[in-house]
Amino acid sequence: MSVAKVSAEFLRSLEGFDATAGSELKPRLREMIRLRCSHINGCTFSVRLHSEQLASMGERPELIAALARPVMLMREDLVSEGDVAALRFAEILTDPPRGLEPAARDEAGQFFTRKQLGAVVETVALVNAWNRVTRGME
Repeated sequence: MSVAKVSAEFLRSLEGFDATAGSELKPRLREMIRLRCSHINGCTFSVRLHSEQLASMGERPELIAALARPVMLMREDLVSEGDVAALRFAEILTDPPRGLEPAARDEAGQFFTRKQLGAVVETVALVNAWNRVTRGME
């Protein structure tokens, strides 16, 4: 079986981006986005990593488990309306066949500044890149 080997330079670049991408967001929301996108992408390594990160931040197991399902199915007592809007926007950015639904971006825009919306986009782009790299090297 062949296993892909990604260059060390590429991985260092991703790590550099990872240090700052999404920095306009609260760490909890950034991790929730990373976990939700990793579930969508089927990246078990990243699902485990981001689940552990959220747990180390003191997040409830119910929330961590709920991020395995579409955000529209999430119990209201687990996240704020703003979190739901950001996660919904992240789901749409991650699921390419659906394309961008401007309504999701507009909904998130009711809770976040333009810079914070950009941070959601950065976080999604980077976690999607990591998911593809990780899955490609499995």
